[in-house]
Amino acid sequence: MLLRWLFLLVWVVLPGCSGPTRVVRLDTGRSSPVVHVPRSEQASEPVELDEDDVKEAVARLARTLRPSQRPEEAARRLFEVDSRSGSYLFDVRSRRITPLRPGEHLAPELPRSEVELTRSYLRWCERTGRSGDCLGLLKEGPVVMGDARFTLALALAKGAVLDELWEAVKDMAHPEALMQAALWTAATYALLWTVPEPATKGVAAVLTAALIIYVGVDTFWGLIQGFRQLMAESDRAVTFDELREAGERFGKVMGRNAARAFVMLATAAIGSTGATLGTTVRGLPGAAQAAVRAEAQAGVVYTAVGQVETVAVAADGFTFALAPGAVAMSSSGTGTAWAATGTRPASFHAWKSMSGFKYAMGAAGPGKQWHHIVEQTPGNVRRFGPEALHNTENVIPLDEALHTRVSAFYSSKQPELLGTSSLTVRQWLSTQSYQAQREFGLLAIENIQKGIWK
Repeated sequence: MLLRWLFLLVWVVLPGCSGPTRVVRLDTGRSSPVVHVPRSEQASEPVELDEDDVKEAVARLARTLRPSQRPEEAARRLFEVDSRSGSYLFDVRSRRITPLRPGEHLAPELPRSEVELTRSYLRWCERTGRSGDCLGLLKEGPVVMGDARFTLALALAKGAVLDELWEAVKDMAHPEALMQAALWTAATYALLWTVPEPATKGVAAVLTAALIIYVGVDTFWGLIQGFRQLMAESDRAVTFDELREAGERFGKVMGRNAARAFVMLATAAIGSTGATLGTTVRGLPGAAQAAVRAEAQAGVVYTAVGQVETVAVAADGFTFALAPGAVAMSSSGTGTAWAATGTRPASFHAWKSMSGFKYAMGAAGPGKQWHHIVEQTPGNVRRFGPEALHNTENVIPLDEALHTRVSAFYSSKQPELLGTSSLTVRQWLSTQSYQAQREFGLLAIENIQKGIWK
């Protein structure tokens, strides 16, 4: 164990890699991985998140949670990781080491520096209006040590975003427990990226895929290097001020927008599985922009993000291991559009006009209307050709009421979703790729049907 962590310290102090945009490899285990190169023009354009939208989303998520009284332990169970610290008893005769249970500590006097750092932390909690062990750093030990140091530094790095998190939950029952759960979930997830040859699986893999889509491949690569440096500096820090300086340095690397995405997605991950988190993220702020960016940044459709099973760091980027069928969904989009209708054409057919489609396919059905997932606008006809629009994978039957709501949504302005107040949804979407428009269209049907988008 000691050798492992000595190697880790050597690893994290190496300078972060720089160079061209990293790639994403999509691996289903059936053939050679598909190499996806993120579009360079979008690499520096993360999903913009509004403070009020994120606070509202976090508050909505928090109302469904039952936070553990031991947030560090709960976060470790969620991500299936071991603690880097703890108290142990050593039996000289049997030469056996026994870990003490949470809350049990050894009697010998603690190092003066760790005691003073802990006192400084408790004074900081009082200054922020959250008295006592406000971040839950002392539930498994008498002083701030091990992973608790990193968690404190990460909290200090987030600064204003941590205050936004507190504002979102302060009026709820047990607000301290909710904030501690979100913070420890974020910190434990970040620790996954500080080990040699890091990889995430399950809920952590879905969280990784969603975060990459929100902030971009290159930005996320930089965050990994930042996590490693922050952990090394946290382990070396002797005083609270040194931890705060390390956190503030990383905070400048992360930026407020990425911090908001990180906190929001980490909160969504609490108590989740990969599949349930994949469903939850579709209704979060920025999901509209994420739907458009998913194919461009990660090569997968956003509605399939829950099918990412593992994410590993490669020499030139990331490797996504996907559930069978996920790549097919990203390339063709099939399997989702007709699912809610109870019917599906036997094979793919396309026509040069909508009248030709209707002549062959007939009416949509009682109380239903035909709907183009990628709209049949003049611009789309010119860019993609009529057969790309009038076919059995792009035209689906929708209930009349839902079709009316979707059409009204496309004609409306949605600044909180799109990040612009000057364009309608239709105008904003018209400049996107076919795949991006399709992914957005599928997400729009789902979220409008659920009442999430209006």
